[in-house]
Amino acid sequence: MDGILGYINMDNNYLYLIYGMNIMFYFMTSWIFWKKGNDRLSRLVMILMSILGIECIKDLFFLGETGYSSENSWMLVAAIDMVAIPLYAFILRELCQPGKLTTREMILHEISFAIFPLLFVITDNKLFYNIEVAWALTYGIAHALWAVFAIPRYNRLLKATISYDQNVNLGWLRIVLVAFILILTLWLLNCYVMDLNIEAFYLAGTMLMWMFICYFIYKHESVLDELTLTMANEEIEEKNDDTETDLPEIERQIQYQFVTQKLFLDPHLRLSDVALKVGTNRTYLSRFFNQEKGHTFYDYVNGMRLDYAEKLLLTTSDSLAKIAESSGFNSLSTFRRAFATRHNCSPAEFRRFHNFQKETE
Repeated sequence: MDGILGYINMDNNYLYLIYGMNIMFYFMTSWIFWKKGNDRLSRLVMILMSILGIECIKDLFFLGETGYSSENSWMLVAAIDMVAIPLYAFILRELCQPGKLTTREMILHEISFAIFPLLFVITDNKLFYNIEVAWALTYGIAHALWAVFAIPRYNRLLKATISYDQNVNLGWLRIVLVAFILILTLWLLNCYVMDLNIEAFYLAGTMLMWMFICYFIYKHESVLDELTLTMANEEIEEKNDDTETDLPEIERQIQYQFVTQKLFLDPHLRLSDVALKVGTNRTYLSRFFNQEKGHTFYDYVNGMRLDYAEKLLLTTSDSLAKIAESSGFNSLSTFRRAFATRHNCSPAEFRRFHNFQKETE
């Protein structure tokens, strides 16, 4: 047992360095998200970063010159640290289902992680520690699996209400989930093996992962107002459907707004913007695009942007960046990706091919 749980005989100064880097990163990130805004996502990240920073400081009190003094002190530190695990899940859920998480749910989740460390401290019975590790592992895997299905569902919902995907699409979170599984595996090993290298690698890996996550979360744009409607509003909109389903008039208004007014050139166009101009509600308008047009709102708007961009490619010498901006795309990368999906070639190749055809005619 001592051979497995004992620290390797080596200088642990670099572990203190990693702890110091973690403390600085977590508290700096907490301050950044505190300044960012009062939305729930920012506040959850701020709280988690603060807790992780405090936990690192707490660990330094238990960490002596030769590591942790005993197996029990190691387990106590690990047991207390697990209180932060639900906050990982809260952030994930707020990203995939903004506004759905309730305060009551958060309290219940936290209680489930606080009770076992408390019992472990009171009784000094390792059974409670093992139960908590098993519960944390189950909890983490369950939320990772949930996210695998929740991310594409969220992105489909975006396509029904938003005409752009920059800073709202959660594709980056798939990479995070892979990293999360790796960190979870390393964490499980770290719970039972008192090894300086594993501890350092776990701390450094977790910090690097959070650097990546926080970068995208900070850029992430809240679309809560588009994705959620109160039950009262939904009932009102359903009632209005009976009086606002004049299909020819809706068709005429959409034709006017998109063809004549070129509403699609707004890079941040949302379904609610169109509903306001057309004079109907979002619920009906979303169904209109899906059923009458056979496209999601996102695909319909970006299809018109691509049509417009193609004309600019063939009739102007403007740069691709300027054409993307002039066509309503909010980034050059989004324009290139959408163009390649339609034509199986880049905008530059499309332009060169058609210019060559003109020269040879």
